Amino acid sequence: KACLFLGAGSVIHAMGGEQDMRKMGGLWPHLPATSRTFLVATLAIAGCPLLAGFFSKDEILWQAWSSPVGSPLLWAVAVLVAGMTAFYMFRQVFMVFFGECRADHDTQHHLHESPSIMTVPLWVLAAGSVLAGWLGFPHASLFEGWLEPVMGHHAAASAAHAETGGAGLEITLMAISVAVAFAGFGLAYLMYYRRRLRPETFSEALGGLPYRVVLDKYYVDEVYDLVFVRGGLLLCRIVAWFDLHVIDGIVNLSAAIVRGWAWLSGLFDLYLVDGAVNAVADGTYFIGRRVRNVQTGAISAYLYVVLIGVLGGVLIYWSVS
Repeated sequence: KACLFLGAGSVIHAMGGEQDMRKMGGLWPHLPATSRTFLVATLAIAGCPLLAGFFSKDEILWQAWSSPVGSPLLWAVAVLVAGMTAFYMFRQVFMVFFGECRADHDTQHHLHESPSIMTVPLWVLAAGSVLAGWLGFPHASLFEGWLEPVMGHHAAASAAHAETGGAGLEITLMAISVAVAFAGFGLAYLMYYRRRLRPETFSEALGGLPYRVVLDKYYVDEVYDLVFVRGGLLLCRIVAWFDLHVIDGIVNLSAAIVRGWAWLSGLFDLYLVDGAVNAVADGTYFIGRRVRNVQTGAISAYLYVVLIGVLGGVLIYWSVS
């Protein structure tokens, strides 16, 4: 899969960013390294015997049949999926690298192989697609028993469950899976290389809802858009409304309360606190001005005051007596 992903990137690079396979074709002579490594990886992922994907696919299918949780139905579904994998991968190979080039003139004029920084990893991964599967060859695997300390009980149960079939059954199931994979290759060959079969024939045979479901990729994009994109936007709008009308409302109300309290405090300070202070100052000033008139500095005025005081004292004494 790593080789296929990098190979797809190399094709997109050569096509100037184009990703529609319907606008490709005939790229084999223009992209020799990319096309050959892509074909090797396709053969591997399709389950071609003795390539890496064959060993892993065979092991998965055998476990789908023989493990305690497996069943013939599970194996049949897995085999069908393996055949579909071979079909759509070779469909891609035939549409991209074979036939007539369907790209526009400018793209065809600039077609070129990717630089070595991209093609060298492709060759390394293609070699792995050929050789890596032999690490899992039965009874010769370098890593076959490394999980036995933690998986030994499950392995024992699987072995006990598989005893009823034996090697003959495993070889038979292997042959069936290889035949189904070759059938997927043959269907893609007849449909997209030889053009003996029309894809429209199958779409018309399916017809209606089944074809529409497959064509629209099981509506995964639509469900994703509805749940995550539109759902996320709806959640953002709800949060924005809550922030605007609730959070901001609380903040603005708090600010209004603080401003009102500050206004009342200002009035109290201006008219009561400052008023009392100013009243004391004004009263003191007024009394001081009046008392100041007594201190004239004239001796006659002082004598008048003394005389008035003496007369007042006499009158008080006389009235009391």
